[in-house]
Amino acid sequence: MKNNILTGASALALAIGVPASAQNVSDIDQSGVDHGADVTQTGSNNISDVDQTNQFNEAVVLQSGSNAQSTINQSGNGENSDRANRAEVEQRGNGAISQVTQLGTTDTEASRNKADVYQDGASFSSVIQDGRAQQANVDQTGDLNESYVDQNGNSNGVGKAFDDRDIHAGVTQNGTSNFSSIDQNPATYANGNVDQFGDFNTAQIRQEIRGSAGAGRSDALIDQTGNSNVAEINQLSATQPARLSASSSQTGDDNGSFINQSGQDNEATVSQNATGAIGNRSYLTQQGEEGVASVAQTGSDNESVAVQGAPNRVTELQRLAVTQDGTDNFSDVKQFGSQNDAVVSQTGSGNNSLVNQPGFDNAAGGFDGAGDVVSAGIVQDGTNNSSTLTQTANFGSAYVSQIGDELRSYVTQSGRANFADATVTQTGFDNESRIVQDAPAPGGGGPAFTMVAEVTQNGASNDSEISQTNTLGNPAVSANFASVSQTGTNGESLIEQNGHENSASLADAGDLNDSTINQMGNFNTTSVTQGGANNTSFVSQNGDGNSVSVSQNGTGGIVN
Repeated sequence: MKNNILTGASALALAIGVPASAQNVSDIDQSGVDHGADVTQTGSNNISDVDQTNQFNEAVVLQSGSNAQSTINQSGNGENSDRANRAEVEQRGNGAISQVTQLGTTDTEASRNKADVYQDGASFSSVIQDGRAQQANVDQTGDLNESYVDQNGNSNGVGKAFDDRDIHAGVTQNGTSNFSSIDQNPATYANGNVDQFGDFNTAQIRQEIRGSAGAGRSDALIDQTGNSNVAEINQLSATQPARLSASSSQTGDDNGSFINQSGQDNEATVSQNATGAIGNRSYLTQQGEEGVASVAQTGSDNESVAVQGAPNRVTELQRLAVTQDGTDNFSDVKQFGSQNDAVVSQTGSGNNSLVNQPGFDNAAGGFDGAGDVVSAGIVQDGTNNSSTLTQTANFGSAYVSQIGDELRSYVTQSGRANFADATVTQTGFDNESRIVQDAPAPGGGGPAFTMVAEVTQNGASNDSEISQTNTLGNPAVSANFASVSQTGTNGESLIEQNGHENSASLADAGDLNDSTINQMGNFNTTSVTQGGANNTSFVSQNGDGNSVSVSQNGTGGIVN
């Protein structure tokens, strides 16, 4: 049974000799177990101070009016979710201030303290909890609200306690120009949730993890509806693996999402839905092995920048998927390390995609269980699209598929022992494809064993260029292969091979197409087939074991 103290506005106001409507003051100090304090104040300039020490205490403060101030200090640990210290604050009116501090007594026992704050008006809320398995919930309605939640300890939750079956919203703000900050340190088995509805809101979640291997498993979630909102999530871990999860969801225009994760085996998800002319921005960074991330953006003028891994750090097995549906969207992907894969899908017009993988055994495409690429790395469906993919080390694979008009694709693969494989498929007209595979010969040995480049273009005015360089290493071990297939008229194709064991094949179906193949190295073979009228084929071979076969089906063909 709780020992309750109830205070009202009138009695306390008379005790201090001022009118109740002008200023109400309540000051309660309780020491012991199972105490309760209920404070109700109506009017302006209300002040309430509740201090409770020991276990299983409860403080409830209800204030109605402007410029209210509530302070609750509680110390002690709980036994379970029902037997713990509880603080509840409800304030209605502008200028309200709520400060709740709950301190556990030991690091080994769970505190299980709970704090609930509800404010209606332009208000300020601060919740500080020190201990384990604590829960904080803040609900603010109005403009220019501020919420700060600081939790020091493991298994804490802003939204729900770790051992509690009840699921709460965490920090909820309705209005404009609101600010929410959650700081959890340490944050092992912690969760932080923020929901904001309105414009010009900012939400920040910071979780810092310490502990033994596998001690992470913390979650951070920000959900924003409105325009010009900012979501920031920082999850920092020295624990390996960390297994952190970050999620940012934004609906509206001109929103920004910033996610930064360190540690191993983390997961990040970004969802942005632009409803107007101004797009959203996503900036995602994962520094650690086996990171998994996905970015989904709909609307126009969206921007996604994603970085996985870090230079001068050993990272591997990172997965990234970017999906953009709309016009004038931009995606920039950079993956450091090895055995990474990136998948970019863009639907609409005027989209641009950049993929840079400065590592080895990377692929722009999805892997199956056996490690094989099963999906295209970059897919663009629309007009005026552009794709740039760069792999600057070993074992690279690149896949680009473009469907639409005036598409551009640029693939660069370089590095020693580069098992490069690039495939570009374009359907539309006025397409352009550039593939550069360059593997300089190291001292005492040759570069890559395999370079394969294949381009398929379907439409008019296609332009394809493939450059494969071996530099004739001693011994030369590169087995280059290039194949171009063009369907349409006024197409141009250029294949340049340096050495060794090269093979170039071109097939043109249409009229007024030009084909040029230059081979310099050893064991070269060229096969050109052109179907249509007024096509031109030029073949140059300078080396050993060359063979040329040209077939033109049509009239007015020229062979040099």
